Parts: sequence; structure tokens; C-alpha cells
Amino acid sequence: MTDKATFYIDKTSGTFADTLIAFGWMRVLAELHERQETRHDIHLRDDGAHFTISCAPVEAETLDSLRQIPLWPGSVPMIETPKNRDTIPAGVMNKVDYEFEKERVSAFFSAKSKAQAADAAVQEPHRHWDIFRAINPAALPGYNGILSDWWMVRDAQPDIMTLLLHLFSTSPNDFGGAIDGWKMLDKVNGWGIKPLSTGQQLYNPDQGKGQNKAKSNGLSVGNLDNFWLLEWLKMVGFYEAAQTRLVQGAKDRKSYVIAPRELTYAEHREIFSAFADSMRVSMTSIKGDSLAALRYTEALLNYFDEPSRRFSLGRRGSLKKRLVAGLHVAFYKDLGNAAATMNLAFIGLPGWIEIRQPDAIPLYTEMVQELIKLVGQFDESHSDTTEMLQALRDFVSGDTLDALFRFTRAFPVYYIGMRERNKYVHAIQEDILERIITMTEPRYAEILEDEGFRNIAYAIRASTVIAQYQKAQGNRKYDVRYGLGQELARKSRYEADFITALSDFMFKFNAENAQVMEVTKGQRPPYRRSIQTSDIESVVALIDRFGSEIIANLLIAFGYARQPRKNDAGEADDDSE
Repeated sequence: MTDKATFYIDKTSGTFADTLIAFGWMRVLAELHERQETRHDIHLRDDGAHFTISCAPVEAETLDSLRQIPLWPGSVPMIETPKNRDTIPAGVMNKVDYEFEKERVSAFFSAKSKAQAADAAVQEPHRHWDIFRAINPAALPGYNGILSDWWMVRDAQPDIMTLLLHLFSTSPNDFGGAIDGWKMLDKVNGWGIKPLSTGQQLYNPDQGKGQNKAKSNGLSVGNLDNFWLLEWLKMVGFYEAAQTRLVQGAKDRKSYVIAPRELTYAEHREIFSAFADSMRVSMTSIKGDSLAALRYTEALLNYFDEPSRRFSLGRRGSLKKRLVAGLHVAFYKDLGNAAATMNLAFIGLPGWIEIRQPDAIPLYTEMVQELIKLVGQFDESHSDTTEMLQALRDFVSGDTLDALFRFTRAFPVYYIGMRERNKYVHAIQEDILERIITMTEPRYAEILEDEGFRNIAYAIRASTVIAQYQKAQGNRKYDVRYGLGQELARKSRYEADFITALSDFMFKFNAENAQVMEVTKGQRPPYRRSIQTSDIESVVALIDRFGSEIIANLLIAFGYARQPRKNDAGEADDDSE
């Protein structure tokens, strides 16, 4: 016997349904290995046309043991309701009472609203409650039907496992042979279970009701059929690698499924568990996409920030290229008694995270946490935040600074406006912004290190964020330049116009400084430092090299960034200089 077995999961749908099969099969293999006390981990790799899974072989004795103790993998329970209670097969132990779980959720959030959620008597909702709610009622008959069939065939599980082991042992997978093999098993045992089962939208986002024929020769309402054992594996895999949540403020639904590059089953279980715990609250659509990618990244970094695991991550480098590419996203529109797949998308993990040295993990974690705070503060129901959230989502997923600059150009209006209403706004921290920009585009480090650029960014901050803070404290020595960010962004398209606008601002800035010093002569208040001729010359030179739009974007971004300072109490004060 060889010391290694290899399996292939063909990508036949082009959606996350293929991923679910891979994770469902890994869960089955993990439970089989547990019976034979195999220590070799299960390894998954995306090889383009298929997923490759390698692990220790499944021994014949392990398959024989299924006759005495059948396999019921993972946390896949039958869902019991008052309407279907009599249809659930006798003897099934792995089941949940839907109404009980529903009441448990209501009790938890009722107690939470009264600040009693910490009470030991208040149980947290079942960790898979959102999956149960997504299945019931429309998908429940098909879901329970497949599990009932699995229960019916439990005495022949060694033969069924042999069929699946053979199916995944070669690529392309021989689905025709597997279906023929099932027909023979069914005939011998007299189960009456058809080889094909209706595909559910929750696991097959492209196979809902409507126009789903391969050839457009007619319209029919109905779902496509798939080999029922693959549908069973998708169900198992959904509990392993998917998160589904109602969209906040609506009955629509979003599902997130990870897209692995290369990782082990043990790594996945711990990372995904932490990610799932961070995603237990419903969110709005755009905000939820960004937070899903960032929170998964945070969970991944936290997992590898252990001395015994740091080397493993360090030798892989890029998370996006070597570990997990991102998250498949499916948006389901609520239609009352049913749901329709309205959109399939993909949210990538931040591509600028490349672990060259294990000691860099905490730095990247801090950067991701800063972005989580930034995204998390916005209320998507307000139209003035939609553009910013879309830009942040595009940056997180696409790794382009154009998207980040779309955010930083729109942010000043929101920032200054909210602060005028005495509402707190979290601005991105300057040093973290610098790290993100230079990691995404290293050549911009030259700009950010330039003293003239730094001094003019300081002048923008002093004329906007700091001046507004001082005004709120009763200090009105300096005027607040409310529209400065928009003006610089508007003029940045043409170099001459931008230099003129920037020169006008710098002239007025220095003139105001001189005026304040003259009026307050002898009082010795804290003065702003003025812009020097060398600063102007330096920035003009940068404009010649990099263009006015790049310099404008960076000046606006850093002009409205946060510069934390330790006050006497040791707390960060992000408004004063």
C-alpha cells in the first residue's frame, strides 16, 4: 500500500458548488482517517481545472467499520419542523428542532437588547442557525430528502465510499461510471433511490429556477438535476466552508464561500471557525462584502501568528496567491415564497499582503484591523456613504490604488460634515495608510518620504481637520478650509490648474499664519509652521515626475489622515497637533 492517496474534484460548474464538493469530501476523509487514527493531514490545492486532495490512504478495515458504525459527517443535521416531524426516519439522532432554535435566537437577541446576553441562562444561537433559516422552508424537502436517503443506505456505506473513492481517483471524473455504479447498487439493495437529485440554489447558485438550460431551445421553470451523492457532499461542504446571512434591513440573502489556493484541512478548520464567529451579525450588502474579506484575512493572520506556524506562512508569501484567493459571493433576492440568484461575484483577499518575514504578521494584522474599523463605521442606508463603501470594497478586492483614491477623495466631505455635527469619524491612521500605499505601489515611497510633500500635507491637515477641531474648542484663530479637498481633486486633472490651486492655498496659508502671529504677538500661542519655498519647489518637481493627479490624490489622502498622539493620560488624541 502506498503512503499517499490523491483525489481530484473537477470544476464542472464554474461556481462555488465545485468548492463545496471539495470541502465535503475533505470532511468525509477526515472522519475516515479519525477512525484509523491517521496523523497525516489532508492537503487541498487548486490546480485550475480541478482541486487536488492528497492524504493518507483509506484502509479497507476502515471501510468495513462503516457497517457497524455508519458515517454521518460533520454538522449536517436533519431539520425538524411541526410539518415534517412524522417524515423523519426513526433512529436518526443528528437532527435539530427548527422552532426551538428559532425561539433560542429570539430569546438571545431579546436579552441582548436588555443587556442581559451575558447571563448564563441565555443561550447563544446555534452556530449554523443562518443555514437552517436559509434552507427552511423552500429547500427543506430536498435537503431532508437527501439526508433520509443517506440514512436509508447506511448499511451499504462501504460500497458507496468505494464508489466515491473510485470517482475522485481520476480526472476527468467518471460521472457516467459513478451513476451506472449507483444504479447497480440500488438495484441489488432495492432502495429505489434515483441517481439524480434536484440541485438546490443554496449550493448551486447557477441552477435555480428559470433559464438554466445549456442550450436556449425553450423556457421551463425548474432546477437542474445532479448526481445525488455530489449534492450530499455539497451539503456537507456548505457547513464546512460557507457563511450565509440575511442582508441587514431586508430579507435578501448573501452567501460567502472561500476560494482556496493551497491549505490543509486542519488549517482551514481553525481559520474558518474564527472567521465564522466574526460574521454572526447581519450586515448591509456592500459593507458585508468588504468586512467578509477583511475578517477572513484577520482570522488567517491570527492563526499563523504563532511561533510554530509563522515559518509555514513565511515560506508561502502572498496570501492571495498561495493560500486563499478570496470569497465567492452569491446574492439571493427574496421573492416571498422563494429566492432567486441575482448576482454572482468574487471578493479577493488583499493582494498587498505578502509575508516575507514572519515578524511582519502583527504589522499586517494591525493594517487589516484598521481597515475593518474604517469600513465598519459607515451606514450604508445613507447615500453619502455608498460611494466610499464601493471604493473600499474595490480596493480590498482589486488591490488598485485608484479605488483607494476614490475613497480618499470622497472621504473629506463626509469627515468634515460629520464632525461639524459633533459626530465621531474614524480616519485611517497615517502610518498605516503609508504602509498600504507603498506595499501596493512601492515607487510612491519616494513621494511620501519627500519633506516638501510632508510639509504641504501637514498644511492641508492644519487648515481642515485641526482647524475644525480648534474651532470646536473655542479657538477660532485659523479659518477652516471646508472645500479644500474637493477643490484640489477637481483641479488635479491638469497640471497647470493644479499647481495654480495649490500655490493659491499655500500663499493664503502662509499669509494667515503671518496674520495670526501679528495679532497674537506676545501671547506665545502654539503657531502653525509655514510652508517654505523649498517645499513648493520639491512638490512641483514631484508633479513633473509623477503627474498632478497622483500628487493630488496622495496630498488629500495624507492631509485628512489621522495622526495619533499620546496625551497625558496615555490615550491617542487624533485631532490636536
